[in-house]
Amino acid sequence: MESKEKSRLDLTAELLKAIGHPMRLAMLEALKQGPRCVCELAESLGLNKSVASKHLSLLYDVGVLNLEKKGTQVFYTLMTPCVVEMSQCSYLSVVNQKKLRLNL
Repeated sequence: MESKEKSRLDLTAELLKAIGHPMRLAMLEALKQGPRCVCELAESLGLNKSVASKHLSLLYDVGVLNLEKKGTQVFYTLMTPCVVEMSQCSYLSVVNQKKLRLNL
């Protein structure tokens, strides 16, 4: 495997690992509606603010989110809506396969 190809695959795996958590997926879906501050996301998802910040930091580190500081608040914006679409596609695929198997 070429070095460039390995780098692309490594980066993709890093992103998939970062979004591969139910709470982070919920955050991405919430952010698809528009920018949110950490406190809003934490409250709406029933999380401690520090736990929400850690999840958001992981998503920011892989480039899925952007952040903007306004005073003491940090607002996150979804930079790659395609990850939410991929999540929804994955869900539908799994559900459809389970339905097919149940009908056998």
